[in-house]
Amino acid sequence: MALLSRRFLVRRTLPRILIVGGSFAGLAAARSLDPSRFRVTLLDPSPWIEWRPNIHELLSRSKTPAQLQHDRRLAIERLGHEFIQDAATSVDRTAQRLQTGAGLQLDYDVLIIAVGNIPCDKGGTGALEHASDTKSVDACNRLGNRLTRLAAMPGKRPVVIVGAGVEGLEMLGEILRRFGGKEQLDLHLIESKDSLFERFPGMHEHLVQRMGHQVTLHCGQHVEKVATDHVLLADGTIIPSRITLWTAGSHGHPLLSSTGLSQKNQEAPVNEGLQSLFDTTIFIIGDAARLPHPLEKQAYHAQDMGRHVAHSVRDYLAGKPVPAFRPRPKPSLVSFGDRDAFMIFGDRILASPALLGLKEAVYQYGYHELMPPRSRHELSALVRDLRHGVNTLDTWRLLAGSTEARLFQAR
Repeated sequence: MALLSRRFLVRRTLPRILIVGGSFAGLAAARSLDPSRFRVTLLDPSPWIEWRPNIHELLSRSKTPAQLQHDRRLAIERLGHEFIQDAATSVDRTAQRLQTGAGLQLDYDVLIIAVGNIPCDKGGTGALEHASDTKSVDACNRLGNRLTRLAAMPGKRPVVIVGAGVEGLEMLGEILRRFGGKEQLDLHLIESKDSLFERFPGMHEHLVQRMGHQVTLHCGQHVEKVATDHVLLADGTIIPSRITLWTAGSHGHPLLSSTGLSQKNQEAPVNEGLQSLFDTTIFIIGDAARLPHPLEKQAYHAQDMGRHVAHSVRDYLAGKPVPAFRPRPKPSLVSFGDRDAFMIFGDRILASPALLGLKEAVYQYGYHELMPPRSRHELSALVRDLRHGVNTLDTWRLLAGSTEARLFQAR
């Protein structure tokens, strides 16, 4: 008993690191913190780690929910840390104490906030009430089921996608992969800019060609209102809709402003070391942070930010200066169903169907790295996922597609 008591006391004297948010940024921070040196607790309301870069593939049934979710408690406890399934509701910065929805009060020496951001309607009245959610595995799986039922119904079956950024295009690509060949759905894509990928001459025409005249484009249009059965544009045009997908924007998490770390609906400003400008005991990472020098596609740097903060915590607690975060140049991969894929790297875009194989390889490596197999059952699941991934790719078509590569240069 005395030995156990001493161990408990040693554990109690470890610096308390509280991580709010368990997606890529928060997980990367947790993985980089040694449980023998820190008492780490990760807080998140969801029981699942989700591989969100591929959730659009649920619409075409190229992926299943089981292939995109890990048990978050198991993953965190394997790291030697504590997981609490709950949501943060407020932070008392003076007392360094966080309150949860279930009424828990969690003290911290360092708080790492990785809550991401949340959808916003960008002036489109009714968007959040009537458009389909696309931000989680469960939501996209339900959307896939709705599309299946809609495609089986007689008559005109319009589907509207608002926002032609990466998320909107990937969702549209998967709908075309599954339903485009039979033209079962009347597809509409609304984009506020005058063209798709407007910085890159030729990309708009290239994407239109890939759509194969199966999508009605509405470029240079703003959505005024989203209703249960239609979308109203600012110029008065009414587009009937049985299902509306809203991928047009997001803003800061309310926890940031309620804690005094940001203005309402904005990301929280941080210094070069990713510390809050208002409280040096708080680090903010991922999409929740507003960096001194904005990053394009900041979510692609989430894991690097998490690892950086984990190392910075050691310096901060030792009274040393916190090093600046230096983002590495990173390309982003965008799939367009089974029709094309794009690698975006700074001012260049390489388009080729062959890149679909690379996108699948990134998924296989990254998803299984989150929780490497430790049993025969988990190894079998990994092998099954690999086989499924290979089977969904038409290898000969991808090889032939390598001859179709095109390079687009920004203006």
